[in-house]
Amino acid sequence: MEALFSLVKRNNKVFRRDKTQVFYSLLSVIIVIVLYAVFLQKMQVNAIEEVTKATPALVTMVNEWIVAGLLSMTAVSTTLAAYGIAVRDLESKAQADFLTAPISRATIQFSYVLNAFFIGCIFSFIALIGCEIFIVSTGGELLSFGDFLKVVGLLFLSVLLGSVFNLFLVLLANSQHSFSTLSTIVGTALGFLCGVYVPVGALPSFAQNLIMYFPISHTTLLLRNAFMESSISKVFEGAPASQVEEYKKMYGIVYDLHGNILSTPTSIIIIVVTIIMLAILSIIIFKKKNK
Repeated sequence: MEALFSLVKRNNKVFRRDKTQVFYSLLSVIIVIVLYAVFLQKMQVNAIEEVTKATPALVTMVNEWIVAGLLSMTAVSTTLAAYGIAVRDLESKAQADFLTAPISRATIQFSYVLNAFFIGCIFSFIALIGCEIFIVSTGGELLSFGDFLKVVGLLFLSVLLGSVFNLFLVLLANSQHSFSTLSTIVGTALGFLCGVYVPVGALPSFAQNLIMYFPISHTTLLLRNAFMESSISKVFEGAPASQVEEYKKMYGIVYDLHGNILSTPTSIIIIVVTIIMLAILSIIIFKKKNK
């Protein structure tokens, strides 16, 4: 156990020392912020104004929508960047040096997983505080204590999913070049698959289904519901229920999969089952690689 914590501490120091790696871990999030400032916010506000009157609560609701997406993406991008240390150690033969000590390969691998999880949690919590400051500074309200705890719990689940998801991908990368390619692909696809770059309802049916089957998008879905419940009620007060439902489907606040609205427990089950399945697959791949 002491060896495991020593390795986690070492991995964490290596990650924090590499400022470039820290920057790239947040690059996809930074891109979304820029896109949101340039046109995503205005596009959504204009679309909603066609069905209901403009109010300060409208801007708050749209801000909460993007905040949920950013937090979901942060959980994935930061954990993926943290695994860069594992690929670097493998390529530089540092892992072989670790094995000269009485440490198993499984312990070494688990240290990378724990480090990714810790880094993901830290960055996600910092991002949550930053997002709350942003929402309040633009006229919104802080989350209630109960909702704040709910969001923290969802972030914990998001980081756990991101850690296991990225572990599975990184086990297939054997060099810094392949890891860089992987990071680029994941960073580019993440915004689309979480329904942040383009609203889910604006995509073709096959793309909508792809997003709804993508487990990480369900963390975005749950976070949007946690953040936006109050503001949606204010913005669409007095509006027909059909308009509210149409907005929720368009912007990925509910998922209408093959005519069925997915419930919150269903999304949680999808996330938990995915975590278990990817963990098992990762263990199998790890064992095969180290036979």
